[in-house]
Amino acid sequence: MSFDISKLILYKKKFIPEDECNLLIKYFEDNKNNSDREQCPEAKTGINTLSTFDVMSIPYGVVEFNIVTSALEKMINLYHEYTDQFEMFHKLRKQNMLYAHKIRLMKYEKGAKIHAHTDHDPHVYGSCTFNLNDDYEGGGFVFFMGKYKYELKKGDALIFPADHYWVHEVKPITKGVRYSTNCFLQSIPNSVKLKLWEEENLIMSRYKPSKEDGLKFEGVK
Repeated sequence: MSFDISKLILYKKKFIPEDECNLLIKYFEDNKNNSDREQCPEAKTGINTLSTFDVMSIPYGVVEFNIVTSALEKMINLYHEYTDQFEMFHKLRKQNMLYAHKIRLMKYEKGAKIHAHTDHDPHVYGSCTFNLNDDYEGGGFVFFMGKYKYELKKGDALIFPADHYWVHEVKPITKGVRYSTNCFLQSIPNSVKLKLWEEENLIMSRYKPSKEDGLKFEGVK
């Protein structure tokens, strides 16, 4: 019996109310001087590649932050209920989406896109996005190098796992402007994750091969 992993994508239409979508768009435009660009490895080459959309974090405590985090909590719980129905997965998986990291707004102008990539990172187990408008053309949300595509409308939500198998991208905007949110879902707080990274890097810098660790496969590329 085969299982279609695309079923692990949960798509909810009109999840964010229109007035909240408009408020989030307004927040971006009112604070656009704080926006930036970011980069991540391209899926086929592994080369760190600069994205062409503008992005900004939403600071803790503002109304817009509360809007997104409230929607995130509801969406995460829906995702757990949804995946429970398969009766295939470990109960403790629910502990892997307890903390939200990088709650941000994104703006894609004409020609902007994000290349094929994944949201994989240590302790990151999920990704969630809310589409804030639909008066644009292009900008399809695509998984698995074009195998699955979503044309998101205003207020629509997507939540899906985050590891190296979950390659996704946003196709170029051909007309208008697309606004969205995005957030990574983690098993531990981000400050703890950063501390663990520091410790791991220090330990690995001093590491010497040990037979207790088993073999490192030198031929694996």
